[in-house]
Amino acid sequence: MEAINYYLPSGLNHTLWSKINDNSIWTLSDSLGRLEYVSNSYCELLKTHSNRLVGEPHKLLKSHLHSDVLYKNLWRTIKMGQKWNGVLSETLDNGNTLFLDATIIPIQDEIESSVKYIGLYKDVTKLHQQNKQIIISNAADKDFLNSMPFHVFLTSRHGKVINVNKPFGNKEVSELIGTYIYDYFSPDSFNKIKSNIEYVASGKVANQFEIKELDSTENTREYSILIAPVLDKLGGVISLTVTIQENTKTYCINKDREAGKKCRLIYQSINVGIIIVTDNNGKIKEWNKGAEAAFEYTASEILGKPLTVLISRKSRKSNLKELLNAAKNIENNEDAELIELNCLSKSKKEFPVELALSSLTFRVNKIYCAMMLDISKRKTLENKLKQKTKDLELFLYRSSHDLKAPFSTAVDLLNSLKKDSPTKNVKLLDLLTATMKRGELLSEGLSQASLIRVSRNKSSIIDFQKIIEDTFKLLSSENNLKGINTVKQLDTQTEFYSNSELLSTIFHNVIQNAIRYSKAPTKSKNPCITILVKTFDDKAIIEIRDTGIGIRKDHINKIFNLYFRVNNIDDSGFGLGLYVVKSIVDNLMGDIHVKSTLKKGTSFKIILPNLK
Repeated sequence: MEAINYYLPSGLNHTLWSKINDNSIWTLSDSLGRLEYVSNSYCELLKTHSNRLVGEPHKLLKSHLHSDVLYKNLWRTIKMGQKWNGVLSETLDNGNTLFLDATIIPIQDEIESSVKYIGLYKDVTKLHQQNKQIIISNAADKDFLNSMPFHVFLTSRHGKVINVNKPFGNKEVSELIGTYIYDYFSPDSFNKIKSNIEYVASGKVANQFEIKELDSTENTREYSILIAPVLDKLGGVISLTVTIQENTKTYCINKDREAGKKCRLIYQSINVGIIIVTDNNGKIKEWNKGAEAAFEYTASEILGKPLTVLISRKSRKSNLKELLNAAKNIENNEDAELIELNCLSKSKKEFPVELALSSLTFRVNKIYCAMMLDISKRKTLENKLKQKTKDLELFLYRSSHDLKAPFSTAVDLLNSLKKDSPTKNVKLLDLLTATMKRGELLSEGLSQASLIRVSRNKSSIIDFQKIIEDTFKLLSSENNLKGINTVKQLDTQTEFYSNSELLSTIFHNVIQNAIRYSKAPTKSKNPCITILVKTFDDKAIIEIRDTGIGIRKDHINKIFNLYFRVNNIDDSGFGLGLYVVKSIVDNLMGDIHVKSTLKKGTSFKIILPNLK
């Protein structure tokens, strides 16, 4: 808006000047810019007396700190009788500089028929210094973002670039925004990056991987890429952060950066996730606003403190061990796996995070950057799922036991009926007995399956001799057992600790399979089951061999699947036995191996840890 001419009526001069003098910083100059009057506030601001100013040229209207263009515009405006506004500066005798928001108003003196200039001022020195510092800081931050040894992209769920910290390839930031990140890589890397973006977006978990690219000179360059989801309050993925770092280079940050803040490694313009920078001793040097919000500390409260302050006391020892292992892997140029930490906020609130650790060397000093993702919601869902699974397993365990008693009772009643009933009903009773027996076997299988979880924490000294004897007693009713030779070789001098119930289930199911799928005895040869057990300080090796019909090669990898049956010659099985065996071995942190030859037999080798 253009300034207007101001004419001060002579009758109001004294009253108006008195009010201005009491409440404002102001001056009155003649048409040549010489001071005719200065307010007390103006003198206090310049730390001088009015006697030294009145009659002298108004230095503020011609400061050496301002360009000629500014003053040409100022004088042209007020000479035209218009108001001028802008920031002017004045250097004090002590060398300090004042910055004043000045309004210069031309006033027509009706008595002297001349123009005078009244100047109204507001001290904006502090604001000017703050703005100057912001400008310097913004310029430094821009230089810092450009000097960062990696690129950080903010993308949509589908890889579309929303923001990026600096140019990538031969594209400026403005050219990158709106394009797709994987379009800047070779076809192999394109597919890998795209599939990982889809994986993180759907799974809501961070993922780190490596790619290789050929540069313009046909040299191979390796890149480490970390993709992390950005979640809304409801746990939905709203965007992704993609960090790309070349693995083979060591970078230094611009020397003009202050020594204590050289390696912040924080992408401030994309304010998502938790990013913490530490020195080689684990002391926090920088962190972003995401970390401040999560841990509730201000920068002044946390910088210089050890990282352990942010880790829960109850899991600090194990978490530190994982962090040290990750740092060691980085030093050995190995991939550092994602780590789960149990963190602690200022208000003593504990929450889990997923952490990806990276490092770089700055002037021979190594620093670490920890990118974290709060996984509280994911953990809550996992815990709910575990509880549901536990409830279901308990229901299965109780239900299978509740079913066993009625089945056993029904079988006993049918056997009594067969003795008392006429011959014509024997076939029907046999059919009912077989049906009830299958129901009893199914109940037993379900009971064994539920036993895996319910009993896995129980541990005691194992008596292998007793387990094997009890197993053959339970299987004494098997039709094929009478014609089978058994060989037992037990070397169990070393005490072995494990879960007795679970081991009994293993022996029961493997031996039962060996009996059911044995070959018919001949005059010259009987089928044989060999059981070998040897215990050590750290493990036990169990081997059960048979001379049965064997397993086809294409079935070897399927025999542990739920409801898979190797052969159809026996209709009594349900495909639960070997599934239960494999599940028990896995839960006991063991291994199981199978070798088989058709028409010659099968060997199961089971290795279990000693839980003493």
